[in-house]
Amino acid sequence: MGLDPSLTAAATLHRQRMAGVDCTLDDAVHQVSLAHVLLDGGYDGVTTLEEALQGGDHGLGTVDRLDGELVVVDGVPWRVDWHGHAEVMPGETLTPFSVVTTMERPQRTRVQGLDRAAVADLVEGMVDDPNGVVAVRIEGRFEWVLVRSVPPQDPPYRPYVEVCQTDEVRWEHRPFEGVFVGFRFPALEGGVAIPGLHLHGLDHARTTGGHNHDLVIADAEITVDVSHDVVLSVPDRSMLDLLETQPEIREAQRVLLRRGASTTDEIAADLGVDAVTAAERLQWLADRGFAELRAESSGPDRWHSTLRSRARQLSPRMRDVLDSL
Repeated sequence: MGLDPSLTAAATLHRQRMAGVDCTLDDAVHQVSLAHVLLDGGYDGVTTLEEALQGGDHGLGTVDRLDGELVVVDGVPWRVDWHGHAEVMPGETLTPFSVVTTMERPQRTRVQGLDRAAVADLVEGMVDDPNGVVAVRIEGRFEWVLVRSVPPQDPPYRPYVEVCQTDEVRWEHRPFEGVFVGFRFPALEGGVAIPGLHLHGLDHARTTGGHNHDLVIADAEITVDVSHDVVLSVPDRSMLDLLETQPEIREAQRVLLRRGASTTDEIAADLGVDAVTAAERLQWLADRGFAELRAESSGPDRWHSTLRSRARQLSPRMRDVLDSL
């Protein structure tokens, strides 16, 4: 399975590889949008789960308006809402950010009595590859887990750290039986990904779960798989431009993401610049597919964020999974 690069608006980041290791799009990690866009308040969905799941059957993310935690287990996309309830999401659900892959060459080990820090150390030892992106699955019995979710947000969107400080809802489960899936990312260029160990989970009954803050394993199997390619689904022609964006342009994008649809004057006021300067920065984003000036039925024209993914190819396995939802 995999995404056809000729059909996907994407840039592929190649990590330094260990000797004798080869990667293809089949075992690449596929990410929708950039981490810094999400963390700066980019919560509007930019593509469907149907499109996002073309990249794999294992992963995590969020859904439109940051409405809960997305958990992709065995190809099925689940959302854990801020009440802690888990439900399967339809393929047309929008996502602003997701990361998925398929474990093509998994390594497994059975462990007991490990906390989250020890799990992170074990993962590093299993792969011995600091430059790789490691898919991680932990399934079994846990003495204790601490998980969270957040409620849906309304524009103008606040940065992610502010949302977590005020709106995050946490739960403890003692004991807990279930599965956590996610990734260990190295620090990538330009705020591309969320570094470190990042896990979302579900209980075995598929009734609850969330983003994992902490855990203690009673008895579980840990599965890992390494990739050296990250495929980023973003607008055509523009990925390198965005990664190398000047700070003032990126700040204009952040303001637009946080505010939602806004006039040039409104963006200028938030940036502390004149309208001509704001328009130049917004036009830079528009020329590369990140923003669009739209006529309104009443009132002045407004700028909209237009980050889009245009992938269209589905593997037979992903098509069967999506058709069954």
